[in-house]
Amino acid sequence: MPIISVIDQISLGGFRHKENEDRVGLGGRHAWVIDGATGLGEPFMGMGSDAAWLAQRAHEALTRHAGLTRPATLIAALADDLVGRFEAERTRPLSEAWELPCGAFMLATAGEGGLTITWSGDCRALVQPAGGPVMAFGANPVSEDAEAALVASIGAAGDPAERYRQPEALAQLRALRAVALAAGNALILAPDHGFVSHLAEAAVTAAEAEVLLMTDGFAAAELRYGLYASPQALIEAVRHDGLAEIARQLRRFEIETDPDGKLKPRWKRCDDATAIWLKISN
Repeated sequence: MPIISVIDQISLGGFRHKENEDRVGLGGRHAWVIDGATGLGEPFMGMGSDAAWLAQRAHEALTRHAGLTRPATLIAALADDLVGRFEAERTRPLSEAWELPCGAFMLATAGEGGLTITWSGDCRALVQPAGGPVMAFGANPVSEDAEAALVASIGAAGDPAERYRQPEALAQLRALRAVALAAGNALILAPDHGFVSHLAEAAVTAAEAEVLLMTDGFAAAELRYGLYASPQALIEAVRHDGLAEIARQLRRFEIETDPDGKLKPRWKRCDDATAIWLKISN
């Protein structure tokens, strides 16, 4: 019987005045992180943040259906729940495709002889099988560089916390999100069954492994800011120092070293940052 256990976990909000739009959880043979994508308009899901609504409802669904052992079956149940809750709880019809609440997730499932990693969007997972090299899944240097290039191309000045609210940035982000959220064919986690067809999945054969699941705000310590030179360096730092120390280094860079985002262009000064460190054994 495979066993999945938590070594450490952390979830930090990006702004004191804004709800944390990340979620982290464990149930059955599964563990997950969820990152709600910051809304680009006025919220309409009955909460202060549609991204937080999406993350919370997805977390509730995964918890409710965690007894389903196969990732595909679990995620199909997740999609059903999200669609039903969206129809029941929205306060008005959609006006534009980009308004649909959406986000990213990373799911680890322990199975006989190994684990399955399933994801949608830009969360990240690092997996180190016992005696083997670190493997990385999800967000990567290429995707991070593309986002940084988009921020830099807009040339927004001042507090990066407000960059994505500037008219040119909003127009580009809404256009990109509209493509990703085409009705019936959503490319990322959303209350739309279409996202299930666009999931990525990887199998790792290992009797034992350590797994680090991260939202992009936490993965930024390695990918975006280069505070850790490689996935292996980040895993070793987590083992030696713990997740809280990684988070301190992350926030120190964002708040003290590069508060205006000149060194590392980004939409927000500090993003929500969530991670869970796991041990998988059979």
